[in-house]
Amino acid sequence: MPPSPALRRALIGYGLLAAGSLGLPLVTRDSYHVDVATTILMNLVLTMSLRLEISTGQLNMAHISFMGIGAYASTILMMRGGYSFWITLWVAGVMAAVWAVPIGGLALRVSGPYYFLITFAFSEVVRLIFNNFFAEWFGGPSGLVQIPKPDPLHLPGVQLTFVGKVELYYLMCALLLLAAAVLVRLDYSRFGLAGNAIRQGDVLAETLGVWVFRYKLTAFVLGSFMAGIAGAFFAHSHQVLHSSDFGLEPMVLLVVFTVIGGTGSVWGPVVGTVVLTIASEFMREFHYYEILVYGAVLILTMLLLPEGLISLPGKLGRLVRRGGGGEAEAMGAGVAP
Repeated sequence: MPPSPALRRALIGYGLLAAGSLGLPLVTRDSYHVDVATTILMNLVLTMSLRLEISTGQLNMAHISFMGIGAYASTILMMRGGYSFWITLWVAGVMAAVWAVPIGGLALRVSGPYYFLITFAFSEVVRLIFNNFFAEWFGGPSGLVQIPKPDPLHLPGVQLTFVGKVELYYLMCALLLLAAAVLVRLDYSRFGLAGNAIRQGDVLAETLGVWVFRYKLTAFVLGSFMAGIAGAFFAHSHQVLHSSDFGLEPMVLLVVFTVIGGTGSVWGPVVGTVVLTIASEFMREFHYYEILVYGAVLILTMLLLPEGLISLPGKLGRLVRRGGGGEAEAMGAGVAP
């Protein structure tokens, strides 16, 4: 059975994402450009997994905290326990998912501002613990430094090292493509249909036989797992960790990236993250006004493009067709007898 048009478009989108991310180092290997591109790929994992949670109608303000849990878990296991990065990478995701089960189980029993407040409170508690408690493990206000980079990966007949920026970029690229494959498949499956129904009306969806709580908790846990994986990469690529890396400001940026791109499509966060991350590099000298600019862009997007930047091509296409139709009508009126 041939794939549906929607699934075909999704496969084309995934192919473009893979081609663009894998091919970038062939265009430039400039240290600065590779750094920015690596940050974009890591943010894509975070925003696409956050969009999975938003797709069930809930905004998880603790998403960045699960990234922090994964980052600190991988760092401590590697520095204190001597484990390989290829073990701690997945343990980081599992650790974030384990914490997501009770937090999500509690927060998802309420809705609206109560859900928002519970996840926000958990985020602040996690940040304060990293900053003020167990300093011998978390580094306290000074954070953790000299975090080792990923271990070499031994494959049959070849050994891959991850010391340089390009090697780290390709590692993040592999993690992104794996995460994107899972998220795209979920979006175009029964799970995605159920999530869309829940977002539009969870009470109605429940009357139709959808187990709303299970779907919401599954999205919450899976999104947190992916955030933990991104956190492990962040720790071992930057080699420095601090509690401020997982505070309110980076969380707000993730929300802005996701919402401006558009939460109605799995590709919305891709557009929002790429466009705004590149824009933020151009605004680096105006750092103090960056959040203000993002706020203005968010307001304008919500007013003019409520479905996000991902809907812009469709709107432009409709305007062009409408203009062409109007012109055709005018020409027809001119030749009418």
